Amino acid sequence: MVNNLIVFMIPVILIHKGYQDYLGCAINQALKNNPVHLIGDTSPSITHQNFRFANLNDYCLECGEFRSIYEHLNTTPFEYEIFCYQRWFVLKNYMLSNNLDKIFYIDSDVLLFANMTTEWEKFNQYEMTLLHRTAAISSFVTLKGVTDFCNFLMSTYKDKSSYNYKKIASHYKVRKECDLAGGVCDMTLLEFFHYCSECGGGPGKVGEMMQIINDSTYDHNINVPDQGFAFINGRKDFKLKEGIPYVYNERLGKEIKFNSLHFQGGAKSGIRNTYDRCN
Repeated sequence: MVNNLIVFMIPVILIHKGYQDYLGCAINQALKNNPVHLIGDTSPSITHQNFRFANLNDYCLECGEFRSIYEHLNTTPFEYEIFCYQRWFVLKNYMLSNNLDKIFYIDSDVLLFANMTTEWEKFNQYEMTLLHRTAAISSFVTLKGVTDFCNFLMSTYKDKSSYNYKKIASHYKVRKECDLAGGVCDMTLLEFFHYCSECGGGPGKVGEMMQIINDSTYDHNINVPDQGFAFINGRKDFKLKEGIPYVYNERLGKEIKFNSLHFQGGAKSGIRNTYDRCN
C-alpha cells in the first residue's frame, strides 16, 4: 500500500535586502535539514529543490502606513531601524499568502544546524520564541504570534499619548540623558511584548530559545560570554563534531550542542570559514 501522507516541514525564513556571501552560507547551511525561503530584493543563484525566493515588495502591505506613524527614537540610521520593524509586517503577509501557520525565522548572519520541524516539539506551547527575551534571531513564529505583534506595533506608534508609547519613549530619553548610544528598536518592543499579556504576548505565549533542553541550545550572540559557556578571544569557544558545534558549559560541567550560531556584527567575517569547516 502506497503511503500518500505528506509530512509538513516547517520552513526556515530569512528576510534580507541585497546579497552578501554570509547570506548564502546561512541559506545553504539551513537547507541541510529544512526547506528555506528567502524574502528579499535580490535572488541568489541557489537551485536547491527546497529553496524558494520571494520578492519583498509583494508583501509590504502596511509598511507605508507604519512608516507614516513611526517615530525614530534611536541614534542608529532611520532606514535601518524602520526595516527591522517593517519585516514583521512582511513576514505576517507572507505567512498569510502561503497558508503558513508556523515558521522558523533566522537572521541572515545565523548558521542553523537542526531540523526545525523536529525541534518544534520542544516549543509548541508558544506562539513565538525569542532569545535573551528580546531578540528574534532564530525564532519560531506562529501566524497568531506575528499578527498580535504587528497589531501591537501599530497601536503603540499610532497612539503617542498611550502608556505603551510613553514607556518606550522614556527608554530613549534616559539613554540620551546618560549619553548612551542606541535607543528604541524592534527588540525593545519584542521585550515589551514578551511581558505584556494585554498586548497579545506574555510569558505563557512567548518562549525562550536560550534554554538548555536535552543538552542543546540556541546562540544569542557568539560575541557574548553568556550562561557559563567557554569563551576565548572574544568568541564562544565552539568545537565542531561531524559538522555540529559544541561549547563546554563550565557551570554544568559538560559540552552542550548548539543548534545555531549567531555571528553578530564584526563576527560575520567568520561565517564563511565556519561554514566551510562544516562541509
